[in-house]
Amino acid sequence: MNILRFYIGKTILLTSLMTLFALAAIRILFTLIDEMNDLGKGNYDFTDGLVYSLMLAPQYIYDFFPMAVLIGSIAGLGLLASKSELTVMRAVGKTTGQIVGAALSYGLILIAIAIFIGEYVAPKSSQAAESLRNRAIHGDSFIKSGKGIWLKDANQMIHLEEIIGEQQLKGINIYTLNGEQAISQITEAKSANLVEGAWELFDGKESFVSKEQITSQPFDKKIWDTEISLEHISVLKLKPENFNAYSLYEYSNYLESNGQDSTSYDLAFWRKIFQPLSTAVMILLAASFIFGPMRSVSMGARVLVGVVTGLIYFFVVRAFGPVSLVFGLPSFFGALLPPLLFAGLAWYLLRKAG
Repeated sequence: MNILRFYIGKTILLTSLMTLFALAAIRILFTLIDEMNDLGKGNYDFTDGLVYSLMLAPQYIYDFFPMAVLIGSIAGLGLLASKSELTVMRAVGKTTGQIVGAALSYGLILIAIAIFIGEYVAPKSSQAAESLRNRAIHGDSFIKSGKGIWLKDANQMIHLEEIIGEQQLKGINIYTLNGEQAISQITEAKSANLVEGAWELFDGKESFVSKEQITSQPFDKKIWDTEISLEHISVLKLKPENFNAYSLYEYSNYLESNGQDSTSYDLAFWRKIFQPLSTAVMILLAASFIFGPMRSVSMGARVLVGVVTGLIYFFVVRAFGPVSLVFGLPSFFGALLPPLLFAGLAWYLLRKAG
């Protein structure tokens, strides 16, 4: 059985990885085409767009993993079925459960690859890609560091500790420079909200610096005269999917402790937790198709069904999470239900196939 397990596992691994890279390559191509609209903004050129698109490849690979495993497993098992190798395996006494178990055991390798990419490679490459794009378009007006974000607006240097949503900032420090490029004023605020197109600073103080003295005065609320817009903040804020599970967990707890909405980060966290389950379910679903309704169809038909089913799963996962939040369901339920539904379908088809 060890030889058969290796043979089945190797076939599924190869077809799944080939499918994965093909899907990622298509997504990279579409990203590059989309980036053509921004060529010429600032110093952003074709090379920057190409590098940006390639740096997003790990994130695309992670996003497409369940779909690629489904299509690859259908293709791999279908290849064995088309050569009657699955029939021979069953003829020598191997049950459907043993064959599916062999496929799932090598699926653990795919799951390990997905976890590594999702936790260590994709978050860093995505953040680096966004940083490269922002700096090429906006120049040095935007600098992201591990301790917040630096922005430059006319004669002001601004440091932001956190961006919460797209209309709220936390920990604002504004350094105003005079004609001699020396600090003439320092404005500190605990938070800022975007209200009717203008930023309002809350709970802070202003310090005026001169050669003779520094004078300070507190304020409860103050309008911030700046050219920084909602668009600028939007390009600085990364999507929750661009963080690893630990960062999502930490940031979600931070938002909750400060009375902020953390649902989008909770949902992204639970999606990452259940991603390995999704991969296993896709292998199970592929096996249920091969031993069930697609036992005697052509390879082209099998791949087509795999693509359609994979797309359905991809969009169900993307849509069901936000919909579940609208109806007040827990985030983990919104992330767990899609793989459970497809696992139930796979189990039903396998039982029906005997």
